[in-house]
Amino acid sequence: MSVINTMIKIFCLLILVLSSLVAKTQPLNIGLIDYPPHIDFDDDIEQSPLYQYINNMLAPAGFTVTFMKLPRERALLELTKGNIDLLLPTTTTIDNKTMKVLPSPLFHSVPGLCFKKENFIPILSATHRLANLTIGAPVNSPLVPALTDSSAKIVLIKGRNAINRGLEMTQRARFDAFYHPSPHKVYHRNNPLYKELACSYFHGYATPIHIAVSNALPISTFNLINTAFDKALLDKSYEYYFASRE
Repeated sequence: MSVINTMIKIFCLLILVLSSLVAKTQPLNIGLIDYPPHIDFDDDIEQSPLYQYINNMLAPAGFTVTFMKLPRERALLELTKGNIDLLLPTTTTIDNKTMKVLPSPLFHSVPGLCFKKENFIPILSATHRLANLTIGAPVNSPLVPALTDSSAKIVLIKGRNAINRGLEMTQRARFDAFYHPSPHKVYHRNNPLYKELACSYFHGYATPIHIAVSNALPISTFNLINTAFDKALLDKSYEYYFASRE
């Protein structure tokens, strides 16, 4: 009788262990928006630094993650419908709609303009200097008010390789300048392709970039994700992770 009781206890213990393992493995659908250089649809998405950071963050927490590349408009629709659980990277608003986000931002984006060196404008807060300039910008990059409120002519670049094409058109003087979400990624001494360029920043326009969350996501799952995210930030922030890849 004691043998049977022991076997029953072992069986129950196995059930509890298996149930615990199943409970810790949760599917998670994540939408990605093209946001070079952090998420770059023109390259292998698995090589994008933000993809790697998020994947490394969630896998140890027991999530089975599926990533989907989405245009901004569809991404918002899928998040609203609950077809994706998370959306990144994004600000707290997209298409003038407020997003539910994880409390801590992923990073702060400091955009700027890249010029041919002979046309370089170092201080972008003097927006009158932008008057009558033709400035190219990737269609998916949110523009800072200093640029949109200026008298510059803004040309949105659609399609693949928008950043490379914009910089090339600046080199060829088709644009007076090119708006870049992270100029430091292209403007450095080890990149001879852009040696004719000089870039400056819109200081004071650092924008917190977040992970948006579907309202349909259970609060328990939200808490698990947020705990994993806070732990990842504490171990190594995304900004430090990104800088260490340079």
